Amino acid sequence: MTIKGLVFDKDGTLFQYGDTWAVWCDLVLAELSGGDMAKTRELAQAVGYDFETKEFLAGSMVVGASAGEINQAWVELLPSWSFEDVDEVAVKHLESLPSLPVCDLKALFSGMKAKGMKLGIVTNDYEAGAVQQLAGEGISDLFDFVAGFDSGHGVKPAAGPLLAFGKAVGLAMDEIAMVGDSTHDLGAGRAAKVAQTIGVLTGPALEEDIAHLADIILGDISEIPEKLWG
Repeated sequence: MTIKGLVFDKDGTLFQYGDTWAVWCDLVLAELSGGDMAKTRELAQAVGYDFETKEFLAGSMVVGASAGEINQAWVELLPSWSFEDVDEVAVKHLESLPSLPVCDLKALFSGMKAKGMKLGIVTNDYEAGAVQQLAGEGISDLFDFVAGFDSGHGVKPAAGPLLAFGKAVGLAMDEIAMVGDSTHDLGAGRAAKVAQTIGVLTGPALEEDIAHLADIILGDISEIPEKLWG
């Protein structure tokens, strides 16, 4: 098996999950609820977020669903808000996200590019948000492809975004590995029939949650070079 391309999820894979997205949830919920704590809890529960403990519950929409699906769940509980209104609030608070990489991303991805790897990001977040975070780490130029839920390729766990990556960089699916921390990430890899699905334990999921979809499971993405190339 020769891997020529690696596709990565973003949150929980490149960046620590809970400490980043709990901040976003708190800011968005405060604005959408207008400070009404009962409404805050209702909105939080709808997407699988425990407002009191700042933890994401099993099956949380914030972890697995697209940003558009999360917005729609909130719209259904906010009769006076349109989807566009909620989306505007959600996008605005992306600018407040702390950037907490799981390792030295620039060193890691520079090394992969030096080996001739094609690199991609496939996230169910906004494409612009992904580009912004990569630029903040000084690594946006190392990626050949970035797709979000709003990029027109579909959303994980469907195969579309990975197929789009392969087409963009000229690789077949059996030359690509998918790396992620969730069932949505690894399920997308299986759906696209990639050569290898690589699970990492830097997101909310436990090993037993993703083991059935992962060919290998690593502690974090810094272990990939040794695992793939020795």
